[in-house]
Amino acid sequence: MQKRPRSEPRVSDITLNEFRAMMNALIDERLSEWVDTDAGLELRLEVVERVTRQCSEYAAGKRGKSLGEIANKYGVKL
Repeated sequence: MQKRPRSEPRVSDITLNEFRAMMNALIDERLSEWVDTDAGLELRLEVVERVTRQCSEYAAGKRGKSLGEIANKYGVKL
């Protein structure tokens, strides 16, 4: 068994709240690596126009295809 340096903390030596804080910090760090990859990028004009059109259609009561229609198209049984 390999010995650890004495200065290295053990999980068993910290409180539950300290452990939760550590885990939350690690999760936040990882999520920020995934989420921020597109930060600062601009959308193409056609994407902006499509989203704007879809928002207007949705507000007017027009909806897309139902889940059943999509499932039938791809042969998925619900």
